[in-house]
Amino acid sequence: AGSAGAGQLVWGLLGTQEALQEGGEAMAAVGEEMAGGEGAPVPGEAVAGEGGEVSAEQLNAEAEAALAEAEEEIPSQAEVAKISRMQSIDPQDLPSPYSNNSDEEKLVLEYVENFRRQFVQLYPERKELLLCPRNECGVEKFICTTIRPTQLEYNELYDLEACASFVAEHIQYEALADPVVLPMYVPSPTSVLQWQIGDCIDKSIVLASLLIGVGFDAYVVIGYSDQTTCLADETKSELPNLHANGSGIRNGAGRSGGGEDEKKEGYEVKQRPVLDSNFVMTQDKLVRLDEEMVRKELTPADTDGNNDEDAAAEDPLNGLRIHCWVLVRAGKREMAEDVFVEASTGKICPTDQSPYLGIEAVFNHKNYWVDMQQCPVKKMRFSLDDFQSWEFVFMESTVAAPKAQNDEDAKPEGGDGQQADSTVAMQGTEEIRESDHVLDLPPSWVERLFIDRALFLQRYAKENDEIKKTKDYRKSRVELFAENSLKHGMVQRITVFSDLARSNAVEVQEVFANRKDKLRKRIRYYKPGTQIQIGQPESLIQEYFDPGRPDALMELVDMPDGREFTFYHMATLDGMVKRIEKFTRNRAPTKNFAMHKVIETFEGHEQRLNYRSITFEPIDPNTDAPQVKLQIEHPRKMTHKFDRNPEVEADRDLRKRTFFTGLRPPKIHLVFHYGPDRITAATRTYTTEKTINGDNFTMAEYVVDPFAKPMKFTEQRDEYIKLIGEEKAAISDFRDADREAQKILETRENDEKHPQLVKSLYVQLQDKKQFEANKPKEEDADAALKYDYLASYLPKRSKKTALTKQEAQAVKDACLKALKERLIDRAHIIETRLEEEQAALTKRQLGYHRQDKEKSSDDDEYEKYVHEAQFKIQILKQRRDRHEEIAKQKFKEMIERLQSDPRLSILNQ
Repeated sequence: AGSAGAGQLVWGLLGTQEALQEGGEAMAAVGEEMAGGEGAPVPGEAVAGEGGEVSAEQLNAEAEAALAEAEEEIPSQAEVAKISRMQSIDPQDLPSPYSNNSDEEKLVLEYVENFRRQFVQLYPERKELLLCPRNECGVEKFICTTIRPTQLEYNELYDLEACASFVAEHIQYEALADPVVLPMYVPSPTSVLQWQIGDCIDKSIVLASLLIGVGFDAYVVIGYSDQTTCLADETKSELPNLHANGSGIRNGAGRSGGGEDEKKEGYEVKQRPVLDSNFVMTQDKLVRLDEEMVRKELTPADTDGNNDEDAAAEDPLNGLRIHCWVLVRAGKREMAEDVFVEASTGKICPTDQSPYLGIEAVFNHKNYWVDMQQCPVKKMRFSLDDFQSWEFVFMESTVAAPKAQNDEDAKPEGGDGQQADSTVAMQGTEEIRESDHVLDLPPSWVERLFIDRALFLQRYAKENDEIKKTKDYRKSRVELFAENSLKHGMVQRITVFSDLARSNAVEVQEVFANRKDKLRKRIRYYKPGTQIQIGQPESLIQEYFDPGRPDALMELVDMPDGREFTFYHMATLDGMVKRIEKFTRNRAPTKNFAMHKVIETFEGHEQRLNYRSITFEPIDPNTDAPQVKLQIEHPRKMTHKFDRNPEVEADRDLRKRTFFTGLRPPKIHLVFHYGPDRITAATRTYTTEKTINGDNFTMAEYVVDPFAKPMKFTEQRDEYIKLIGEEKAAISDFRDADREAQKILETRENDEKHPQLVKSLYVQLQDKKQFEANKPKEEDADAALKYDYLASYLPKRSKKTALTKQEAQAVKDACLKALKERLIDRAHIIETRLEEEQAALTKRQLGYHRQDKEKSSDDDEYEKYVHEAQFKIQILKQRRDRHEEIAKQKFKEMIERLQSDPRLSILNQ
């Protein structure tokens, strides 16, 4: 039925274009007769016409139909917001095409109206089509001419995902006034961009205009969808893996984020499979099922009992809600497949995986196609040249028939009816090619789209008097801010909650941009009963930094029982990778925290050091802890670890060195590297014994090689003295490292109190313009005084009293004298340069003539120099002559100016 009706509709429209003009003239004539002046017919009487008499009952029926049509045009209460925005626009401020229709547009409207009447007659069960809604000026416009393909100057909008994300975030979304009725008004995309608010149709038209402008084969789709999609409700969806473009987490602000993506390199050995019995696995599965059932019974509020089928059953308007989105077909811009783009959220999905329920029509800036397929959206074909599947309004874009229809060997699928319809379509195409009366679609009446750079950088629309974008997901919320809009530079905040009501926050992820301190991301974790300091409810704070800080800090983690510093080791002097501080108890803001242990790791250290730690004596929690610098002076244990040095024998290459300074007596334990084919390593232990005569030591040694020579006492003494010195150096190194760590913490505290942002060149220029505009203007008198040529010669009292004749003459003489000296100095400078060039040229000529007469290789260079010198001399002579003329003219003009100056008028008396 759809194919047969499509053929009838095509042939019905072929003769429409020739009759449109005649029908318009006839309607105009009837209007003139009605306005001519014989009055309205009286009810009960018959009205004579060309076709006979019309009864009163017929007139009443026509009047009721006209009244019903007028009632349909009355806007609903929900459309008041859009109408109020339209009323705020003065049509005189808009171009003429916004408030008027050209003759070509009127002809198109009549043609489309005829298409609508025939479509309704052939398919009375189909829903109404959105063909000619009114714009913001109340003028009917064909919906295809509302699309205005535009390529903006911003490179970010050249990509499909970036463009869809920008439209979703830049324009605030509002649901349709009536979810099951097409809107009466569809404003232009220029007004939608100006208001920064619109429904699904408004946003889809804007998105399609931008996508077509950058080369995509995009179409606006009018169809049906579920309640969640129509309301842009994502509260039941999990937090997606958002990207760095404003619509998601920048730089991968995940829970594990550290800054750099981890890549596995080289060959990876496959893990052996885990062997387990089927009986044990079955028992574990039953236990898990029991636990899941118990969990559901205990926490019914945490379950998602609203799946898609239940939601569809609960929605009384399921399948009737009108929605609009964008179709991007494959082919252009290297698109591999057809995709749908949801303009309200910016999501992109393949056509066979879409959540939409049905399609009525698609259109772009060239044509309008009505869907004639009786199948779900996931199984639809979007070959718009297929007359069996799509009914077109205009013939122009369908003149080129598919190759399959032109191939004589191609056999259409289906029975005889489908073959007949295909023949009709082909004959219709040939008829269109031969006809000269094909109606062309006029160009778009919309002005070229424009987005100011300030609004583009602002990106988001106003939301509760704040420029931001808020998205609610299941147990999470995402807040997006424009760059440099907040003083601390935050551009994104993700809050993770423990409940569906989103009231109990357990994690907050903050993303920053353009921070001078290179802060990129901060994650705060909240755990009941655990906190870092009094007044800070966080139980864990992670901060990530970009490269470029003076201290090379990459990550800072603050915990109740410790603190971790991670550095860009290539930017540090000693190659430090990480510093871990462990505390014995939670810190209190009024007391010094008790340090328990400090661990530092290195990479690329000049002494092959890879590990260093210091352990302190335990502190009684009931007593005040000493300062860290005092703890460092008396540590309990210090450990150093070193990498293997291939140039030194393993038995002499130190691997680990431990200073047991807290033991009595103190000890120094040395462990060396493993030798080739060895399972044990050599060790040495020095024990310090305090006596009346001084400190003595004893050495215990384990030698792997039984044939090795034992160490002499002098060698042991030298090594012991060296180790004592290294012990003092280790304490000094830990002291310096602690000082650097405290400096980093102080810098971070100052950066949080007084954050600074790095502004782009455009923002700096805008700030400069704003500063100049707000700068107070100088008084006219002060400005005149600033450029007064006599200001430096007038007496100080000249503002209050007039000059005497002697004072005026002195001012005149001083001014002329200064001008004369300036002109003479200028002439002297020109003359001096002229003389220098002439002297240099003469000297070079004499030197050249003194050389041998034989031609040398310097002739070309000499000729070039002479040519340039003569040119300079000529220019200087012209400048000197011109200066003489100008000097005389300037001196004469100054005399005339002084004579006409009112302050020196006493000289003319």
